[in-house]
Amino acid sequence: MTGGGHMRRVSDPEIRKKQILETAMRLFYENGYENTSLEDIAGELHVVKGLCYRYFASKQVLLEAVMDEYTKECCLPFLVILHDRGKSIADRLDRIMSLLLEPEENGRYHDFFHKTGNEAIHEQLAVRMCKYLTPYVEEELEYLVGEGKLKQQQPSITAHFLMYGLIGVWQEEDQPGAKKAQVFGVMTRKLLNEQ
Repeated sequence: MTGGGHMRRVSDPEIRKKQILETAMRLFYENGYENTSLEDIAGELHVVKGLCYRYFASKQVLLEAVMDEYTKECCLPFLVILHDRGKSIADRLDRIMSLLLEPEENGRYHDFFHKTGNEAIHEQLAVRMCKYLTPYVEEELEYLVGEGKLKQQQPSITAHFLMYGLIGVWQEEDQPGAKKAQVFGVMTRKLLNEQ
């Protein structure tokens, strides 16, 4: 759908919701989040503002829905890596860090989240990604403990420490990517002390 055209009648609520999300993200990118209202989004879609409110109680709720969707999209390759039990957990976490530093592919909302002026929104996304991935890391640590391949008395705390540490190192702006990856790898291996 391009801006300015007339919106045809859509009866499927999921399709309408996606149209609202996509239009909102385009307008957020073009005009800035603060300078875009639900009224602007409705106008672009040629629908009444109430229709947008039917799906999203506020612009913030709409942004949170986008962040949830984008978090899952961004984390999909990380989950594939995380579940590859043919590699050590430290190697898997190293690979995730490498992908964060040098993505093989940018998601559809990448430009918005990385646009100058959207740093606070990008940080919220990073925390969401961390929260999303932590239970999967915990599951892998528990598996390794159960298999006798890892000695950890607190897999849950360790998973949280690793993921929030990963996000913290990733967000560090004063170090080059290679240095961040190296430091994270050393710290991870010391913490995990894999058997």
